[in-house]
Amino acid sequence: MERMKLTARLQAVYDATLKWRNLDCKGRLIDVGSDHGYVSLEGLITGDYEFVVATDIHENPAAKTAEILAINGYKDKSLVVCTDGLNGVDLKSGDVVIMAGLGGNNMMDILERVMKVTSPDILKTVTWCLQPQKTIEQLRVFLEKNGFRIKDDTVVCERNIYYPITVAVYEGGSRDINLYEKYYGPVMISKFEAGEPIVKEYFEKLDGWYKVRARGDEEILLMTQKLEEYRK
Repeated sequence: MERMKLTARLQAVYDATLKWRNLDCKGRLIDVGSDHGYVSLEGLITGDYEFVVATDIHENPAAKTAEILAINGYKDKSLVVCTDGLNGVDLKSGDVVIMAGLGGNNMMDILERVMKVTSPDILKTVTWCLQPQKTIEQLRVFLEKNGFRIKDDTVVCERNIYYPITVAVYEGGSRDINLYEKYYGPVMISKFEAGEPIVKEYFEKLDGWYKVRARGDEEILLMTQKLEEYRK
């Protein structure tokens, strides 16, 4: 077996899938933007998933993923598709979808396309584990407005970079979130209030970052001005 040790970031993403996946149905692990396929391989080697689907928009990473899965004897338990996001991949009940390392705008575009071709009954059984590289604030607003409830917000630090991870499940309806929830994460705020160390560290970083960004962004300025009120 060519099992590769996952990075702290990818391990945290993978662990989140195990915590939040739908246990009522045996779904597949779908890794969007699979790169070299290490997350897909982890799902099969551990036996946590019986089948994986890996997609990548670029031919070389898709081919590398197919190769590593085949070398390890999982050709019949995997499907590798060279495609944009989930184009051409029909979701099934209980699927777990990982999108890690993509931009938040890209994730929103993928989700919009998925909603157009997937029935609500199927969507409600799918678990989404999202680790955007940027624009997580807009992603949180998009999720809640479009019926995806944020079930978990967490963060992992790797090489002094903090990576937020969001788990969402489609429930329908629309929910507005306030500025504090938008920029810090609704569930993450609860963890901060509970004194979770890694979240406290992350919030200290965010406080400083948003203080700088507030100089040129009126919405962030308003949010920072209300931080004390939010945290009472």
